[in-house]
Amino acid sequence: MTARAERSDGRQGGLGKAATSGFLWLLVQSVAARGIGFVSQLALAWLLTPADFGVIGLAYTVFGIANALVSFGVDDVLLQRQKAIMFWTAPAFWICLSLGVLGMVGMLAAAPFAARWYHSPELVGLIAALAVATPIKTLATVPSVKIRADMNFRFLAAYNTFEIFALQLGTILLAWLGCGAYSFAIPIPALAVIKAALFWWKAPPRIGRLFRKVQLHYILGSSTTVFATRTIIEIVNQGDYIVLGLIASHSVVGLYFFAFRFSAQPVRMLAGNFINVLLPAFAQLRADPLRQTEAALKACRLLAYMVVPFCFMQAALAGPGLHVLFGERWIKAVPYVQILSMGLPFDAVSWITGSLLSARREFRAGLVFALISAPIFFGMAIAGGLLGSAFGVAVAVALYYFTYPPLCSLLILHRCGVGVGRVLELYVMPFLVSALSIGGGCLISLLPLVRTYDLARIVVIGVVGTGLYPVILYVLRRDVFDQLCDRFGGIVGKFRRVRIVAPQAVASGG
Repeated sequence: MTARAERSDGRQGGLGKAATSGFLWLLVQSVAARGIGFVSQLALAWLLTPADFGVIGLAYTVFGIANALVSFGVDDVLLQRQKAIMFWTAPAFWICLSLGVLGMVGMLAAAPFAARWYHSPELVGLIAALAVATPIKTLATVPSVKIRADMNFRFLAAYNTFEIFALQLGTILLAWLGCGAYSFAIPIPALAVIKAALFWWKAPPRIGRLFRKVQLHYILGSSTTVFATRTIIEIVNQGDYIVLGLIASHSVVGLYFFAFRFSAQPVRMLAGNFINVLLPAFAQLRADPLRQTEAALKACRLLAYMVVPFCFMQAALAGPGLHVLFGERWIKAVPYVQILSMGLPFDAVSWITGSLLSARREFRAGLVFALISAPIFFGMAIAGGLLGSAFGVAVAVALYYFTYPPLCSLLILHRCGVGVGRVLELYVMPFLVSALSIGGGCLISLLPLVRTYDLARIVVIGVVGTGLYPVILYVLRRDVFDQLCDRFGGIVGKFRRVRIVAPQAVASGG
């Protein structure tokens, strides 16, 4: 083996270890965040009304779209310049800050129109409170890219856990004090200040460095496509709320917002953590497209076999779980949780194939997929809303997730040389294994001695479903079972080594 080949193997091995370590830290953060978010959701469901959830859901439609406009895709473009990132931080920072200020002004200007559009005067104050956070959040963009480029996911996981805990605690405290929908809005600018300060301490950007106009042109030119793609995606993400806000009451919107937040938060958190790890890793593998594609395919498989059973379990436990916790207070949200939980994992897998396009700098292809998605999503959401209000919208959104994102993943991976059968397996087999295992738990929970007690049903579904899943996976897909055991066996081994080394270090005075 030549010295060059040895260096290449060493880099790839180091990259693999960094990606695995990053996934480990972000997985731990996801579990912690899920626990925090679940407790927070329970508390807020007791303290706030469906109307409160509905109003803040409508305010988030403006906030989400404005933040997509502000991000502009500068972070993705900057991440591609990893080897020379220090020369690009100054123009990227000033572009981000300028866009943040413009975003805040735009939100303040749009607030009265949104209030009139949704017939909700209280939206003016809520949107104004959220708008303050927009320019502050951009201060952390460049430091965040530097931290991701260095693959320092341990710091990111620690901060994200802190932020989630602080956000949920602040929201609960304000709700307890009677702030209503403002409980969701007030903590956001405060945490934006804390994030900017910590990220600047960890990875301070050199904003005073001289830069050339050509750099501005390059960043803005390269970011334009990413900006358009993100904006369309965010409009689609807010599309169901936009439709419901026009045809349903605040209480109905609140039930849907509660259900979507309950269903989507853990799934998107896990998928988002995958992207935080994989995008910089994919970017470093750009010179080796075959290895890059195979890494993306393995990541899709790992995510699918983790997310699909989780979502099926979430759907199965929604009825007895929400009834035990809240009685009849949120029982109307159960069908929305069940329907959305079934569709969301099919969207999550497409996040990885989207990051593969970004790593290959195929931004125009991503824009094309986004442009096609908008009329399809809104057409389905409007039809569902007109036919069945919030229930119809939930069904339409789930059907969209079942169809369009998997089709995009199929086309992207097929362009990279992956066979259709290997792509379809990412969706069909996890669905089949999850349906058999979780469905078995649901059937047993309907036995006469069990079905009359919600707690008994929760225990039976959880124990039987969790027990059957690895058994059925072992029978149907032994290779995937072994892959998951190897991956998580390595994670357990890492924690064991940490527990063994730490006492030794203490004993030796280290």
